[in-house]
Amino acid sequence: MNTKKKLFNGKIVMLVMLVMMLFAFAACTPSDELQTGDISVSAITVTGAGSATTITIAEGTLQMSAAILPADATIKTVTWSVVNGTGTATISDSGLLTAVSNGTVTVKATSNSNDDVVGSLVITISNQDVEVTAEPVDLGTAGDFAILAQSGISTATASVITGDLGVSPSPASYITGFTLVMDSTGTFSTSSQVTGKIYASDYTSPTPAKLTTAIADMGTAYTDAAGRAADFNELHAGDLSGKTLVPGVYKYSSSVLINTTLTLEGNSTDVWIFQIAGNLTMASDIDITLTGGAIAKNIVWQVADTVAIGSGSHFEGTILAMTDITMGTSSSINGKLYAQTAITLDATTVVKSND
Repeated sequence: MNTKKKLFNGKIVMLVMLVMMLFAFAACTPSDELQTGDISVSAITVTGAGSATTITIAEGTLQMSAAILPADATIKTVTWSVVNGTGTATISDSGLLTAVSNGTVTVKATSNSNDDVVGSLVITISNQDVEVTAEPVDLGTAGDFAILAQSGISTATASVITGDLGVSPSPASYITGFTLVMDSTGTFSTSSQVTGKIYASDYTSPTPAKLTTAIADMGTAYTDAAGRAADFNELHAGDLSGKTLVPGVYKYSSSVLINTTLTLEGNSTDVWIFQIAGNLTMASDIDITLTGGAIAKNIVWQVADTVAIGSGSHFEGTILAMTDITMGTSSSINGKLYAQTAITLDATTVVKSND
């Protein structure tokens, strides 16, 4: 009886060991290997989110996805990789592509069950860090003025201006809200709101000629800024709110918005030129800030349409506007205001940037 019991117990132990070995074998079998009866992958199609094939934002990302055929394939997982071409990028295990440099890259998705099945897509990358060699825009004699306009300068409420004002070809009557006091020479006037001189086309010679030259130089500077080769095209789709921008030439075919703080980061010799075909609009109570030693005199905003700076906001750089510039109540600028039509102020603080 004891012998039979021992044999029975031995069989149970062997059976348990056999079951455990089967479980262990199953656990060691790779989940991504096809088993008998499994359906294999025949094709992979790679797409970008929203069918996008470009990344146009600095250090931008694009989520890639892989469509597996047949749809009932047993193992649908893939391994992502990127083949760098004229451009470079990286890709995560989940297929998130991150741009590094301009050019094209090829994104690949390889079947984990059959590495002979691969899907791919070419992605074009632009607006990444580039070698910027932009030179400052030469303002000529226009640079002598903090504010220069062709058809008028006005302030609704007393403003504070540090630097000279000039209007031409319009006469002094188109400078309003400043209570002008004519100098005895007749060549300029003064105002309690202005730390500097005020010039108009109908003042005594040589003022008219001085202004004619300055206005011409303003136009030349506008053309120069508009003609620079762009380093960045349509970056952030024209919405610069909350962005930090490196030096370079930024080109926009429509309007530009600044709704939250914009930061320009660079050193004292770096240059920013913004070419804006539409309007430049800055919301109220926000700032443009400069970091790393960046200075206002090396920042130019060339704007083909109107410029509107919101109340309480602070602006940096020289505005070269084809039409008008409006500075909201209690706004400020460290730079220069140049308009081919009129400039409107309201309790605005203007400090001419150093040349």
